[in-house]
Amino acid sequence: MALHVNPHIGGLTTVEHGGTGWAGLKGRDGILDFSTCCNPYGPPPGVRRALRKTDISDYPDPHSRELVKSLSQSLGIAAVNIIAGNGSTEIIRLAAQAYLAAGDGVVIPSPTYGEYELASRLAGAAVTKYKLSEEHDFQLHMDGFISFVHGHNPGAVFLCNPNNPTGQLLPQGDVRRLVKALPDTLVIIDEAYMEFTWQSGDAPALIKEPNVLVIRSMTKDFALAGLRLGYGLACREIIGNLEKVRPPWSVSSPSQQAGIAALSRGGYMLECNGRIQKCKTYLVSKLAALGYKLIPTDTHFFLIKTGDAALFKSRLLEKGLLVRDCTSFGLPAYVRISPRRMSDCHRLVKAIADLAGKAD
Repeated sequence: MALHVNPHIGGLTTVEHGGTGWAGLKGRDGILDFSTCCNPYGPPPGVRRALRKTDISDYPDPHSRELVKSLSQSLGIAAVNIIAGNGSTEIIRLAAQAYLAAGDGVVIPSPTYGEYELASRLAGAAVTKYKLSEEHDFQLHMDGFISFVHGHNPGAVFLCNPNNPTGQLLPQGDVRRLVKALPDTLVIIDEAYMEFTWQSGDAPALIKEPNVLVIRSMTKDFALAGLRLGYGLACREIIGNLEKVRPPWSVSSPSQQAGIAALSRGGYMLECNGRIQKCKTYLVSKLAALGYKLIPTDTHFFLIKTGDAALFKSRLLEKGLLVRDCTSFGLPAYVRISPRRMSDCHRLVKAIADLAGKAD
């Protein structure tokens, strides 16, 4: 007799992420990874020292109080409005678990981060996608989106800002209009890449609204992917409900201490961002000169149209370079590239020029 699986679980598949394109390789030595969108300059000074000093023989603080205090001081947002998580994806899962149930509707622009749909479907909710047009470079036009959402009356809307994988940033006025237009809908705004846009976002004002959850990642800007660290910002009631469904000790002691150490270097991202943007500018100009179509972007990563993303990725992987095949986003003709250090970017451009038969 077969085991019974919840009906809304049986048809689910896991979400593909960057940094997972190593299948079939005998080893990772020498591979340059352009598929993940983390800070290529590594964690701030002091993080590794904090990790070495961390006592791992005891349980971590289940509420990450010292980390939350550091976030509060850094952001100018009260601690009661902050929840720390095991990466921003945990906060996404907590929001779905706390606020969605079987029969609820969710609206998600597409293409975007796949974990929004998976988290919603894990809760039994029905997902409706708002298709962004390739003809218009996947820009989201807020008036049309608000009208579409009103027609579906969802329990939640997910909005990635800047969007992954397109890298486009919505004006804060548009975000506020969406929030005001949906007073009975939870608006979940994922700002995981906001630090790479030279913008600070509008979280302090947004979370004064009772229907907003802003999610941010420390994995990306502080290069802590191996530790997993993110946080949510919202009114006291939403934070309290997320706390109720969070597993105990989800943020490890090393992660908490790494976050505290990273936040103590307040200007670190500003220092890195200038170098990252120079690398992006170099890549964009060189690849455009090779004849590739690139989607305009407001953050460090960008989409490039290659025709056959899987083949393009495979051919670069043979040269020791990994890019993000965007087929899983529904974009089989595109890859996403995130800058590494300049010397690595030179190597990528040369390899792509070789593929295009346009090497110097």
